[in-house]
Amino acid sequence: MKETKKIFKKSIVEILKNQGTDDVLSEAALPAYAHKNPVIDFIFWKRLSLATSFVKKNVKANASILDFGCGTGVVSFDLANKGYNLTAIDLDLNPLKLLKTKINYPATINFIEADFLAMNFESQKFDAIIALDVLEHIPLEILPEYLKKFNLLLKPNGYIIVSGPTENWLYKLGRKIAGNDFTGHYHETTIGKIKNVFKLHFKVRLISKLIWPLTLFEIFYAKKD
Repeated sequence: MKETKKIFKKSIVEILKNQGTDDVLSEAALPAYAHKNPVIDFIFWKRLSLATSFVKKNVKANASILDFGCGTGVVSFDLANKGYNLTAIDLDLNPLKLLKTKINYPATINFIEADFLAMNFESQKFDAIIALDVLEHIPLEILPEYLKKFNLLLKPNGYIIVSGPTENWLYKLGRKIAGNDFTGHYHETTIGKIKNVFKLHFKVRLISKLIWPLTLFEIFYAKKD
């Protein structure tokens, strides 16, 4: 992820300098990935590093992976360059399209702009599903619909890797310090509530609380039997 960070951070800084941000780019975390504050920089990139490291250690080479809510495609980029087969889906791929003007993505990534629940994957199955900082954007009452589809798409013994914000007082304080691009008004729920829903359907295990005991974010995985 170190080399991926160099490539993406440079490009994101250039994009934000040239055109600024908007709700779509902020929701895709571009200002966070380009932030000058070293603590914020560490937190946001460390999440990606922990998630991709887990995949590389636990999911076989050449496996099929679904990047749900892919945003800029940074995770897909990193894993595709390690030999994984990526399908990356998001409702809005405009952040990705901006990055594509500066970054050459591996041709093996299948990017899809669509509603995940309406998407027909036919008989396609995945060894792992990655959902990093995206499920908190989904109202909690409809989250089980997404988990049901995850379960249908996941191969036996497959993994779902999830990260999200705690929304605790420390997180909210950090968001204020970070600046006006970090209102979080598009967050519908918290990682704790998301994890509780997962526990009703999967075996769930913690990967990291990132900077324990400063639990600003949490990363866990769910496994299908």
